Amino acid sequence: MRTLIRCLAAILLISVCLCACSREESGAPRPKEQPATDRYAGYNFGGDEVIDLGTQPLTLPEGAVAELMSRDTVLASRLAASGHSLRVHPFFKGKDIAQYLAHGKLKGGIFADMPALTAAATGDFVCVALMKQGFASIVSRKAMLVRGLKGKRVATGVGSAAHFTLLSALQNEGLTEKDIDLVPMEVSEMPQALAEGKIDAFSAWEPTPTLAFAAHREFHLVHKGVSYGFLCLRGDFVRSRPAQARELAAAVARACGWMRIPRDLEQAAGWTAASATSLQGSPYLLTRRAMNNIIRNDLLNVPGAPRIPTALLSEEGLLYQKFTFLKRIGKIPESTPWAKVRDSFDIEMMRQVMAEGDKLALQQFDYRNSDQSDGAK
Repeated sequence: MRTLIRCLAAILLISVCLCACSREESGAPRPKEQPATDRYAGYNFGGDEVIDLGTQPLTLPEGAVAELMSRDTVLASRLAASGHSLRVHPFFKGKDIAQYLAHGKLKGGIFADMPALTAAATGDFVCVALMKQGFASIVSRKAMLVRGLKGKRVATGVGSAAHFTLLSALQNEGLTEKDIDLVPMEVSEMPQALAEGKIDAFSAWEPTPTLAFAAHREFHLVHKGVSYGFLCLRGDFVRSRPAQARELAAAVARACGWMRIPRDLEQAAGWTAASATSLQGSPYLLTRRAMNNIIRNDLLNVPGAPRIPTALLSEEGLLYQKFTFLKRIGKIPESTPWAKVRDSFDIEMMRQVMAEGDKLALQQFDYRNSDQSDGAK
């Protein structure tokens, strides 16, 4: 009897181990990833005339523009005239949007430069609007210069614009990634980890640095590096629905125009904060004043935005440097030519949209003041 019990126990132990290995290898979500997976599972996608767009309400200023696009009744009526409609889906991360884009569930997405470059290098996508020209910041517990990071524990999102900013800052001081203790970490965890002394510094994009400084006055800014955000559409959608692609670009320009009025910017920030709160299931801690400042500084006050400047695509420019960085760390195949990525940025569409402001109703503003109830906006 004892022998039988021991055999059954051994079999049970092996079964548990195999199940655990199978779940890990299959990419099943770990507990921290489960809320996002559950949320996305409730989204509705598809329909030839439905334009599914992925957005990030937690990221500014892109989240504010996406919020207005989801409420833009001028856009809705103009799309309806051709039998189309817009359905906006909130996501936690840009890489999640990129995955749904690659699988064809989304027609477009709004995300930062690194996932945009990766998508352009590995798929058929067109970036049509500049949604952000902001900063990734290195934040520390104690006042220090970049060279003071040597030997310190520094957290960042590997492969992100913040990671690039960190390595560029180190390189300017004659240091490399090997000179620090790099700690991969979710941006939402960085301020608390820094406050508790688990790390000595972190590199992150907005609004994480602003939130960190608001909660911890003792934190210090070490360095800033420029980061970008874009509206990217699937190439097959742009080619088959050029008029609708232009309407989306026009909605971006319309949103930027509307937010230039202070009271309208305040309203947009309030709607964005509500969507961010709904997505994360907890209050969005950024103040309206801080949100307004980020939207102004990183979008409304950027010369030429939301048009994509030609100089941005030069091999002397920052995007090219980020492209080579992504190749170096294996996020983009080494054989990918810069021309493939460069040609994925359509610098003419937004210029044409701005030139045809009357035809595309860029000065007509009407934003819905209620939410739809089907899990998408």
